[in-house]
Amino acid sequence: MLRGLDTWGESDDEPMIIKAAGREAFDGDVTVYVAESLSSESHERFRAVREGFDRLEAAEVVDGVTVVTWPTEVDAPTDGPENEVVATYDEFVESVGTDALEPFFEAETGDDDHERTVTMPDICITVRDEGELTGLYPKRDGSATQSVEDCLAALAMGDRVENVA
Repeated sequence: MLRGLDTWGESDDEPMIIKAAGREAFDGDVTVYVAESLSSESHERFRAVREGFDRLEAAEVVDGVTVVTWPTEVDAPTDGPENEVVATYDEFVESVGTDALEPFFEAETGDDDHERTVTMPDICITVRDEGELTGLYPKRDGSATQSVEDCLAALAMGDRVENVA
């Protein structure tokens, strides 16, 4: 009986174990947000995240992942496409509060032309069920941090990724 699927992770020394047997079906929609411009370190991290999701798709754990690029900093209000980024940030604040978002997301008072400047992380994952936000990574839960990598690990092991109440 197949109990799990071993696939190789970031290096040959670190396998990503995908639990295949006895798991509940994952029925959410996953979006990976990535900054338009990444440092080499963040680019390697994004590559590892993308490869992890490729493995999860191949194992039929997730049914497709949407990748969206966003600017890391937006001066609001704006009439351009950045307005959607600000709306996404506002949705996150409404869902989990600003304390859970800091230090990964920030909003600071703007200048005379803008009411605020919103800063987004290099990589973020959302999980949605019928359009409703049910999972957000990274975020803080009390003193614990729930990282993008925690989301991947939970999906691989068949654990819940819904962390938005």
